[in-house]
Amino acid sequence: MAICEFLIKQAIEFDCNDQVIAGIEQNGVIINRQDINFAGVVFNATRKNVIETFPLKVGKKGYAIYVPTPTPFNNTTTTMEKGTNRNTFTNDVGFIILNHDPDVCANIIDGLANGEFVIVYENKFKNLNKTATGGDSAFQIAGYYQGLRAETLENNRYSDETEGGWSVLLRETRSPKSGLFLYDTSYAVTKTLFASLLNIVPEPGA
Repeated sequence: MAICEFLIKQAIEFDCNDQVIAGIEQNGVIINRQDINFAGVVFNATRKNVIETFPLKVGKKGYAIYVPTPTPFNNTTTTMEKGTNRNTFTNDVGFIILNHDPDVCANIIDGLANGEFVIVYENKFKNLNKTATGGDSAFQIAGYYQGLRAETLENNRYSDETEGGWSVLLRETRSPKSGLFLYDTSYAVTKTLFASLLNIVPEPGA
């Protein structure tokens, strides 16, 4: 039986050469959690909060989230939650939908209301100056362990923030890890992997 060790394993320092910066880029990918091929997911051999291979099921794809605002994915946070036996983390992912037509309501909002999702988004802080693993902080995953579910879906026809569109907050509770990242080899390789999530997975040999 494995013995879990809850220890810190490196110094707490400030990196003068690659200073952390706030914010998230404007583009993300949302995936129906049931469309992920979990059996094919590959974690890094030594860094257990890094996913190197993130396949979807045949015929499935992710969907783009584009938030062209000064603070895209506002209200996206990770918070520790006290538990009876152990502490876990709550991941919130917030964004706005600058639209309110019949297709948006039928194809997005109604699904968000009761579905379960995973979102991959790109941090502005990418950690590019690392020698062997530059860019490993760029792409972050929320909803992998417990799924993101709708916490708030609000359409305020007079909202200046959404311009009459939708405000969305999705929440994952009881995640065992404080951060889960998508990374393979380099920032450029991972950027291609991130983009590939938007493509329909073909049948083998197709």
